[in-house]
Amino acid sequence: MKFLINLAYKYWKSLYKKRYYKTLASLATGNYTCEPELLLIHQLLKEDSVFVDIGTNKGIYLYQAEKKIKSGKIYGFEPNRSLVNYIQPLFPKIKLFPLAVSSSTGTSVLHIPKIANGLQDTRASLEAMGDAVEKIEIQTITLDDWAKQENVSKIDLVKIDVEGHEFDTIKGCKTILETIKPTFIIEIELRHAKYPINEIFDFIKGYGYEVFYFDRSLLSMKPFEVSQMAEFQKDEYLNDFNKYINNFIFKAI
Repeated sequence: MKFLINLAYKYWKSLYKKRYYKTLASLATGNYTCEPELLLIHQLLKEDSVFVDIGTNKGIYLYQAEKKIKSGKIYGFEPNRSLVNYIQPLFPKIKLFPLAVSSSTGTSVLHIPKIANGLQDTRASLEAMGDAVEKIEIQTITLDDWAKQENVSKIDLVKIDVEGHEFDTIKGCKTILETIKPTFIIEIELRHAKYPINEIFDFIKGYGYEVFYFDRSLLSMKPFEVSQMAEFQKDEYLNDFNKYINNFIFKAI
């Protein structure tokens, strides 16, 4: 079986991707085994949209976005080069940058948790995670600097999933927040945040944004208040995509 999977990865990428991202099939069932916010991709994007995926990881948002975007652009950022090297061949038309998006452009340290049989590279973060980690030096960039370097003046949607580093990431988007004003989908979790949780919401709202969450029963966005956070992220909801809400949508007024 492993031989056939490797063969599909090399020669039949569309078949491999369908299997690799099979959890997306649950989006049509209402019993989710992946983030329900992936349904928003088709609501928020158009064929000519520009989508920026910060914290590409294994590329599930890229897979969803490329179904919708035909004449626009898709960009991905992932500081873990092993993931970039694995995902890039699956998305030859998408430009992936082996960079971490942060509050400054330079270098930093990526912390990758160690597990019994290796490294949990999908949970890597720029935030300190104790001693049971592998540390690698990586390059960082602000999204403002990247947009200037790449001459990007149109961005419709930005997704941020950076395991607790989201406040630093958004602080590097001040010019974009002021001028381009894309919609943001940002993972924000009480268990990962090392800052007062209301501060990131207030920071973004200060640029003329409203905040929403994705209602699983209505399949639409509803206004969010920070006071709801503890209810949405009860310990017993963790790992249950039907109940645990950790992605928040910021739309310019």
